[in-house]
Amino acid sequence: MKKLILLVVLAVATQFLMAQTQFFSPLGAVPVGPNGPASNKVKVSAYCCPSTALEITTNVPVGENDFQWINIPLDGLNAGLIGKLVVCYQIQGGGGSYISQLRLTEMMAPNAAAVKVDDPTDLNSAAPTCFSTKAAYVVNGTTTLAIKIVMRPGDKIIIGGITVAR
Repeated sequence: MKKLILLVVLAVATQFLMAQTQFFSPLGAVPVGPNGPASNKVKVSAYCCPSTALEITTNVPVGENDFQWINIPLDGLNAGLIGKLVVCYQIQGGGGSYISQLRLTEMMAPNAAAVKVDDPTDLNSAAPTCFSTKAAYVVNGTTTLAIKIVMRPGDKIIIGGITVAR
């Protein structure tokens, strides 16, 4: 009887872990250019207030075809089904900057990552807001959020909290 109760408790605990929402800071982000090499077109740094947000800036125009990405590792993402991804952001300035694309990629072997979520919705809100996109896949490896940006000098893209909901 005790073993049965223990098994039920373990099953419920496992379901709770699978159903949880996880939150991530964008700090630790890395700017990358076409085909993955480090980019010198964009700069990422901690944003003031709160200092756990990320500020993306540039000194040169970055167009849609420049393929400039900000990769944010989602370290500690638990295995299980992901239901949605939520990215909170704000565009500051008047130069027409925006987030062009959101991707979740998963890596199991070196030099090979599979795109699991690819949302091409342009995100251009000047007010702080959160954008949600459906994910619907099971995590089986190291997951990275990739944010494609289009920017003008003088503008800022602020990335706040990132949420993965089960």
